[in-house]
Amino acid sequence: MKKLGFTLIELLVVIAIIAILAAILFPVFAQAREKARQITCVSNEKQIGLAMLQYVQDNDEYFCPANYGVNNWALEIRWYDMVQPYVKNGDVDSNGHFYGRNGVWHCPSFPSAQNANYGVHEYIFPGAIGGDGQLATPVISDASITAPADLVMVAEKGQLDGNSSYPFFNAAEPAWTDTVLPSPGITRGKDWSVSNVGNSSPGGFGEPNESNCDLPYNASTSPQWATDYGNCGSRVRYRHQGTCSMLFTDGHVKSMKAGSVNWYKNIYDPTIFAIAGQPTGANLH
Repeated sequence: MKKLGFTLIELLVVIAIIAILAAILFPVFAQAREKARQITCVSNEKQIGLAMLQYVQDNDEYFCPANYGVNNWALEIRWYDMVQPYVKNGDVDSNGHFYGRNGVWHCPSFPSAQNANYGVHEYIFPGAIGGDGQLATPVISDASITAPADLVMVAEKGQLDGNSSYPFFNAAEPAWTDTVLPSPGITRGKDWSVSNVGNSSPGGFGEPNESNCDLPYNASTSPQWATDYGNCGSRVRYRHQGTCSMLFTDGHVKSMKAGSVNWYKNIYDPTIFAIAGQPTGANLH
């Protein structure tokens, strides 16, 4: 008698094989998708870097500030707006200014549509403090940077409460390491920027919970980590399979693995920190 179909056993075997293949391939597909997002993020920062270098060239070799206020903070101008003429990409807000939303300003792995997915080094790009919205420290010249190929100037960062996050990332030593580094050669301690512990570092910065930093913000449920300076909104993030896309001051972009950033080499610069009034050299002890 001619066989007209599959037996139940044959169907179960085929289904089992498909399930096994799916279990093997789905993680691979997810990794491939995240890799594509990482490549997009690197491309974004490369374009931002070219724009930043053009801005520096056109402004007497000085970097722009992270932000400043106009008319006692009636309007805030951020670095995204200052380099926008060299990018010509992204969305404007209700005031007609660019705050770092969409286009090259958006990391495809960012958990929300919030502004400021990328942040600048807070001491290379000084920000405004106080009621008048004026800069706290002078803008920085390109010649002031000791090692441009080693110093990070832009990195992916976390989200804050509301519609916009900080325009910079936290560069202070206690935000990066639990030890004081007296010299570039010493082994660094625990990297606070990738921690998932949730307590406080020796310098007093609240240590963010890494998983919480990557959740979409919810005003009714998100804890204090989302609102304070020194927490998620001003910390670098490692969303791309444990890496963070970082733009260096010489213009090159590199995906840095979590825990691989050496604060003394990649974040600290004695001249920049001195201008910003931060501890330098022997004062780091």
